[in-house]
Amino acid sequence: MSKEIHSHRKDEHLSLALKYWKEGRNHSEFSSALRLVPNGLPEISTEEVDLSLTLFGHQFEFPFYIEAMTGGSKMGNRINLELAEIAASQKLAMAVGSQSIALKYPELAEGFRQVRQHNPQGFIFANIGAGHSLENAQKAVEMLSADALEIHINTGQELVMKDSEGDRSFYWLENINGIAENLGVPVVVKEVGFGMSQKMFKQLSQTAVAGINIGGKGGTNFAWIERERGQTTLNLDHYGFTGPESLVEARLAKNNKPLIATGAVSSSMDILAAQLFGASLVSSAGYVLSVLKDEGSQALDELFSQWKDELVKLYTLVGARQFNDLSQVEFIYNQSLRHFLEERKDKQIIL
Repeated sequence: MSKEIHSHRKDEHLSLALKYWKEGRNHSEFSSALRLVPNGLPEISTEEVDLSLTLFGHQFEFPFYIEAMTGGSKMGNRINLELAEIAASQKLAMAVGSQSIALKYPELAEGFRQVRQHNPQGFIFANIGAGHSLENAQKAVEMLSADALEIHINTGQELVMKDSEGDRSFYWLENINGIAENLGVPVVVKEVGFGMSQKMFKQLSQTAVAGINIGGKGGTNFAWIERERGQTTLNLDHYGFTGPESLVEARLAKNNKPLIATGAVSSSMDILAAQLFGASLVSSAGYVLSVLKDEGSQALDELFSQWKDELVKLYTLVGARQFNDLSQVEFIYNQSLRHFLEERKDKQIIL
């Protein structure tokens, strides 16, 4: 694949991701998957709330970050720079999109490097696919002076792509573990919108990865995007687990890795709900992109300020002074999730 074709594909992904959100195909599942038990006497002040938490050797002031979207094209680089400036202003962590294109065409690496230049003090996740070598992982991290690496797993997306573009072999676990053991920065394994199962959590528990991003169904669907590109007629719209379902699976699997939740996160209540289900950090890509493109960078900056203010109030509402207190907060699963739990709780996964 030529550099121009690869860059064009990046732009197609961006345009179709925006179309996906504009058409309302996303389904935010987190806040609707639970009901909070009322706590009208929380005995707490908003001034006592501390939203920060420590993960991957870093203190995150706010448990939300801007998830991986793009890079490697003029449009993608421009979006990344806007996001980097907002991340710096709001002191948010940020992930870039797949750096595969810059590893293949090193002259495109500068677009990624500028993310660090515009956010010199921020926590930045590099990003590569699971089939890349340790050498490429190191190059991706060096490109950004990154603090951590996301390794994305995207089997569903790869399989609906043309044979000339998509992978057809998915022996990834050993490679992921080798990178995690030897890279020198924390490695997070991230799904791209199909969620995770008990088996996957148990497989990853046997590796050296530092965290797991569940990448739940409900947010941007890359199998749909590839179908819209004319890559396939195969329909995977109903394939996968939602964010809440994936976090239930993690609990049933007795997962011992820190969790990150993404998948149609679009409100402060989604952030709280994801944390109540067991996630430490929460992230969003598609919704953030849609606000940026529809309303502009100032609107997105103001939205993040609003979420911070609202999350303090939500912590106060449930009587939580800090993240660890959330484990004591009472809530009730909705009917659909209760049914899911009944279906899945007796599934014994032995590797």
